[in-house]
Amino acid sequence: MFNKAINTVEVQAVAGRSDELGKQLQKIVETLRELPGCESYMVDRCPEDSNRWTVSAHWQSEAAMQSHFNNPRAQGFIDLIDCQLASAVDFNSFPIR
Repeated sequence: MFNKAINTVEVQAVAGRSDELGKQLQKIVETLRELPGCESYMVDRCPEDSNRWTVSAHWQSEAAMQSHFNNPRAQGFIDLIDCQLASAVDFNSFPIR
């Protein structure tokens, strides 16, 4: 039976805006880690590609993760493209035992 869940977001910075993107990702994560059921939410810069960032979240349940996807604060990831900080945003999620 799957009880917990993880979601990741891979974000590619627009050239020359990686540091600014990292700061914005931290702001987004600070608000999302307060959501019910969130065990952790982290931002990491890829050591091999300074323009690539990974955001990962661990959830107490799949239901908590799904609720997070419907929260307006999660829209902040899509807004990164609109404000031209990110050139690509890839979402992944999966249950864990």
